[in-house]
Amino acid sequence: MTGAVTEAVAERRVLVLYSLGPDTMSNWQRLLHDGMYDELGKRGAAAMPVIHEERLDAIRVGADAATAGMAPYLRSKYARVKFDLVVTEGQVAAMFLGEHPDLFPGARRFYVNYGHTGWQPPDGTPIAVHPDFDRAVGIVARTAPDVRHLVVIGDSSPRVQRWITAIRAAAARHAGELTFEYWTGEDFDQVARKLSTLDRHSALLLLAAGLNDKAGRLDPHDMAHRIAAASPVPVFTHLDSLVLPGMVGGYVVSGEGIGRVIARILVDARTDDIPLQRYVFDAPTVARFKLRNLPPEAKLLNRPDSVWERYRWQIVSGITLIVLQGALISALVVALRDRRRTLAALNDERDHLEERVQRRTLELRTANTQLEQLATTDPLTGIANRRKMTEQIVAEQERARRFGHPVSVLMVDIDFFKRINDTFGHDTGDHAIVAVANLLAESLRVIDTAARFGGEEFVVLLPETEEAVAAVAAERLRAAAAALRLHSEDGSEVTLTISIGVASAIAGDTPSTLLMRADQALYRAKQEGRDRVVRF
Repeated sequence: MTGAVTEAVAERRVLVLYSLGPDTMSNWQRLLHDGMYDELGKRGAAAMPVIHEERLDAIRVGADAATAGMAPYLRSKYARVKFDLVVTEGQVAAMFLGEHPDLFPGARRFYVNYGHTGWQPPDGTPIAVHPDFDRAVGIVARTAPDVRHLVVIGDSSPRVQRWITAIRAAAARHAGELTFEYWTGEDFDQVARKLSTLDRHSALLLLAAGLNDKAGRLDPHDMAHRIAAASPVPVFTHLDSLVLPGMVGGYVVSGEGIGRVIARILVDARTDDIPLQRYVFDAPTVARFKLRNLPPEAKLLNRPDSVWERYRWQIVSGITLIVLQGALISALVVALRDRRRTLAALNDERDHLEERVQRRTLELRTANTQLEQLATTDPLTGIANRRKMTEQIVAEQERARRFGHPVSVLMVDIDFFKRINDTFGHDTGDHAIVAVANLLAESLRVIDTAARFGGEEFVVLLPETEEAVAAVAAERLRAAAAALRLHSEDGSEVTLTISIGVASAIAGDTPSTLLMRADQALYRAKQEGRDRVVRF
């Protein structure tokens, strides 16, 4: 960056002090940097100061540990540097700089995004961001009109309790639309159990808080992943860094917008025209829960590409070739009038040949598509077969090894299936298999996969899901299966239950070893009486 600026601009130096750690450890920090450097890129090299960055890493080690010893370190490191201005982002960095007025003498100070702390900076320019919970609650009623009950999930920290006070004020304005419930004293296992009791008229509002589990305290990002995986109802939030796959989103504080404000401060430009809160939604999750009435200005993440966006250059190239071809043909016709009949015959033959080639190509593509579908789809249920599931497990295990994400499988078997066949006939048995397959497919997230392994046995693959969360999802499937009611040819009502074995991948696993552990858990479920979930 500094090599491209002039010597006069290089003398102007600025420091940005962040509360959180590097982009790789904080989704919020990544969004912040994306907005900041995109905005700086619009300004050109001539306007760019020399930027220094320091991170307190409070998300990993906590606020006290992050600031301990930081003042002497900064004073020593930048003893020979004269800063023009210092910008802080977040409450930890703001409070740290406010407590050390002796640091960076002569530098202008800007305190950005500290508003949720209830604290005011003693000097400099404040730019506070207060979450708009009236809109955050209102968007639930607008996009999910069938929801009548909103559960707010947070913790007992002072910051979250101030947010909940604001939500209670907003709740009074929505009393005719929603009832409210607050979960702030539970650990993750307690929350997971309570999630299974919610019905389709409920929704969640997940705050940027932390919950404890058996391994320690979960940060907000990990907690959002787990809540989204375990929740049978839509999950809204108020922070765009928590809009992950499986989370609906909502009216959120924008990390990208705050990054753009910091960029404007660094180049001495106006900041009051940057929106710091906006509507952001995860498109596949919106479709999964059939939400509607989204604001027209809403940003949709992970939206499937349109044909134009995916094949833009191919379409443009094809149209260009067609135009050039037409121009060439026209020029030949004008230049060779005496050979019109010959050219017409050649053009007709060419058109017929292209039509035959296109027809044969289309037939070949259709045949290949059908063959691929036959090879990877179970013909009775229409879901994936054993081959497709094995390929998916290999791919997810490789991704899990690369990124350190968990992956789990469920081995599902219909209880006393032979008795159903013998009592009600094989057609009713087939109907039972199809009903369970439909239940699995309709109850899963977009990233999950269900497959029929053979007979009355199924396998469900749950990426980015730990074994405890997978067990909660399995229990929900077991309860839904017990509620199924089928009818045989003679009109008799048929009920069924399922047993489920749960296992998570470990280092060195192959698809066979992972499935073997899930099968062993399923065998235990059968031995212990069926109609139950057993973890390996």
